[in-house]
Amino acid sequence: MGTMRTNGWSSALLLALVLHSGAAMARTGDIYEPPKVLFVGADVPDAQQSRARIIAAGQSLGWTVAREEPGMVELHFDKQGKHQVNIAVRYDLTGYKIDYLNSFNLNYAEAGGQRKIHPNYNRWIRNLMQRIGSGL
Repeated sequence: MGTMRTNGWSSALLLALVLHSGAAMARTGDIYEPPKVLFVGADVPDAQQSRARIIAAGQSLGWTVAREEPGMVELHFDKQGKHQVNIAVRYDLTGYKIDYLNSFNLNYAEAGGQRKIHPNYNRWIRNLMQRIGSGL
């Protein structure tokens, strides 16, 4: 009886595929839900300045305005047509708060009161907050 022979390449490819699929499933973490950021000091913006700062900060990072109403700007981020997210940035004279709305292809899931998402979302939110805070 003959034995089946495999070369090292096919074994390595199979191992890589198994590890990659597991890594893709593991690419989620707790969603970052930032607390309200308060404006303090002498540089407290009014409502129009807050709106302008939020929009300018978002645009500088590739976010676009999807919708707005008084006290709220909905921003949309599209990463190369593969990953998309919408957030609401609610603002007033005391500060602003960012809330997750929805996403596409970011592994968002909610189970047992825990919300999970791809770690890139958390990085994008932190970058946006840093940019808003710097006032550009």
